[in-house]
Amino acid sequence: MAPARVGLGGVRAPRGWLGLAFLGVWLYFLSQLSQLYREAFAAAAGISVPDATDVLRLTSNLGQILFLAGVGAALWRANLAAGLSSSGVSGLVIASAGVGVLALFEVVLFLAWFGLTGPVGALGDAYAVGSIMGVALGLGGIAYLGVGLSQAVGLFGRREDDVAPRTPEKMN
Repeated sequence: MAPARVGLGGVRAPRGWLGLAFLGVWLYFLSQLSQLYREAFAAAAGISVPDATDVLRLTSNLGQILFLAGVGAALWRANLAAGLSSSGVSGLVIASAGVGVLALFEVVLFLAWFGLTGPVGALGDAYAVGSIMGVALGLGGIAYLGVGLSQAVGLFGRREDDVAPRTPEKMN
């Protein structure tokens, strides 16, 4: 028989994390929209077009980090409140890896913006690959967290390994 899942009492609602995710979505949206009008953005900010591209790339990546971290943390808190499942724990690890990859490329872009490229400077050239990989890991982890939450609350019923096996009754 599998151990019973017990939710943790006293876990507060994840409003702050969801607010962070909401902020990240808007930051990403505005950065992407501004990239469509890069020249106008550069003129309004009083910077060159390549600098504007770098700034918009930094804010776009930051928006992705905020969104994935906020939704991942909110779903993790919901998993804690409902009772943990193995999918929820796996989801946290995968989502954290995605946010970590995005944070690594954010640091590389930030250092490159100030001209402090060193041995990690080559990663700046692979920004698109890192961004895709980080978002894919982050969204995959969020999906796992959603599955874990649905398992923890029993949304789809109980799994067979959670139910005690039936013993045949004796015939008289």
